[in-house]
Amino acid sequence: MTLIAVVHQCQLSIAEYGRHIWLKYDFGANAEHLPYLTTEVETERSSVDIRSYLQASSAANADLPNVFVVRLVLTFEADEARVESFVEAHLEDQLGRFGPGSHVLYERRSEGLGFDEAMTVAASHVDALYDTDDYPPLLGMTAR
Repeated sequence: MTLIAVVHQCQLSIAEYGRHIWLKYDFGANAEHLPYLTTEVETERSSVDIRSYLQASSAANADLPNVFVVRLVLTFEADEARVESFVEAHLEDQLGRFGPGSHVLYERRSEGLGFDEAMTVAASHVDALYDTDDYPPLLGMTAR
């Protein structure tokens, strides 16, 4: 039950953070905000991947989006858990000082955790994302 409650709260918070960035900065007329959650269960490892996608059409090709991803990944193995949070940019165009390609703009990892500790750390990772909203200006985006 603890895992379900923490994942639910983190999913809501990641989606809220994505909406906050999407509303605060001009991603263009065709911008979309798409939150989602995936799980993977294997014999030795299980994971939960919570994402908030922000898509903006490429200036060069409307069919190829520039994608900004806010992610929280919880990974559970037999003897430990890991919590990772990221802000990524997958660009088709030059934006700000970043050229086309994939870029990690923010990354935080907590490894070697017990289950209960991972649940607490997951919430702190999400909270830290709210202090990390400087990447849109780095990419040359303007505030609305």
